[in-house]
Amino acid sequence: MKRLFLVLLVILGIAFGFSTSRRAVFAFAEKSLASFENLESLKEKVPFLKDSDGAPGIGMGRNGKLLKPDAVRKWTLTDGREVDAVLVAADAENVQLRIVKLQSVYQAPIRMFSESDRELIHSMVQSEGHKGVLGFPLSLKTHSWPDRWRGAEKMPLQRIGESNRWRSEHFEITNTAGLNPEAMSAIVRICESVDGALSALPLPLPVNWGRPEDKLRKIQIEHESPSTGMSKVAGYWDPGTGIVHVYADLLLEPNRQLVVFEFDKPEKVQKYDTIVHEVTHQSTAALIFLNVPAWVPEGLAEYMAATQYAPAAYQFNHTHVSLEYHINKWLLGDRIVKDRKMHLVHLEKLMNRDIQEWNLVAARGDEAGRLQYDESLLLMDFFIHRDHQDGVHFRRYLECVLSGMPEPEAREVHLMRGRTYEEIERKLIELWEPLGLTINFQDRGQFQRGDVTIDWAAEDVKRTIAAKRASLEENVE
Repeated sequence: MKRLFLVLLVILGIAFGFSTSRRAVFAFAEKSLASFENLESLKEKVPFLKDSDGAPGIGMGRNGKLLKPDAVRKWTLTDGREVDAVLVAADAENVQLRIVKLQSVYQAPIRMFSESDRELIHSMVQSEGHKGVLGFPLSLKTHSWPDRWRGAEKMPLQRIGESNRWRSEHFEITNTAGLNPEAMSAIVRICESVDGALSALPLPLPVNWGRPEDKLRKIQIEHESPSTGMSKVAGYWDPGTGIVHVYADLLLEPNRQLVVFEFDKPEKVQKYDTIVHEVTHQSTAALIFLNVPAWVPEGLAEYMAATQYAPAAYQFNHTHVSLEYHINKWLLGDRIVKDRKMHLVHLEKLMNRDIQEWNLVAARGDEAGRLQYDESLLLMDFFIHRDHQDGVHFRRYLECVLSGMPEPEAREVHLMRGRTYEEIERKLIELWEPLGLTINFQDRGQFQRGDVTIDWAAEDVKRTIAAKRASLEENVE
């Protein structure tokens, strides 16, 4: 029942959830804020949303009891050595511990522990575990960051009778927009590939924690985005229902990229980034319970969307190119940008912004709501590529948070490491200035006149090539 409890948490506990897609943020924020107000009453109705002290937790026994994240004890190995650690997870063969001195999670065979400790672990697994597993084992990884990742060329796709519902291995997609089978096939490839791409990263991400393996995830493709009074909505993940909504009128925008550059630029305007963003949220919904700041799940979802250069194909090296393209595309479409100035909120504000404050900023409907997504993307890229080439510090940060350490402590130990927010701001400024982004940190994010310089010479070349291609196509016809 442990995993079922977390599913119920996902359905009930995050009705206040994330503001969602990059373009859906303004429309969805008000709904999120309205349901956020019901959280406290919801906790009273659902007792396993909190432990005996009223604090949220992660690992749950079959009675809904949470494993205490602060349960540090001295563990003894068979050779007599002792170690202070927190028990994260265990089964009949292996134990995962967060070592206090190292502030990182390690796994070891249970046979390495003293007889008394083995007896204690076995009794806890029997009394508090589910199907022989205590807690939620972390996916511990030590490999290098991959350069690229690509999903299977073909994914199983079956139409359910004569209805508008389609079924793949892990998804049920309702196609009320009437997309053709070719478009549906591409969308299924993207949806089915997100989990694989997430799992390929050397990060202990909680991919589908608490989700029954036999339960299909739901995607709903509708024809036209509803009007929000501010902008159209490309799509969003509804944390109350778990459904990803996508709007075909914005999904199938014309491909305006006329020139394919060979130096690691994405092949074309990425029409499917909304799906990647929202399915990433759907896959990592458990992050909402870890008390991480909003920039972590939003930065991760934006990172996945930015690095997908074709359906189910990701490029994780030279990310400065794909990230800058992703950021500029939202504002400028397919223009070739020579320089872009970005006025972003100070990192101390962003890195302490919880879901409620994130939605409040988004609900104002101005550029600050848009820019917090861009800034979260830049910050995620910094911690997983620039701060260490394989994201080791960010990986250990996630290990600590996922194993119950308070987020501010994990952030200070692994992300800040004695540095100030201003020092990290300077690093970001120095990093991006020669790459085409001039960053300024201030009290709130905003656009200003003259922030963008278009490369008109490159635009002229692009138009010339486009005209020649059009002429050739006419001659062929």
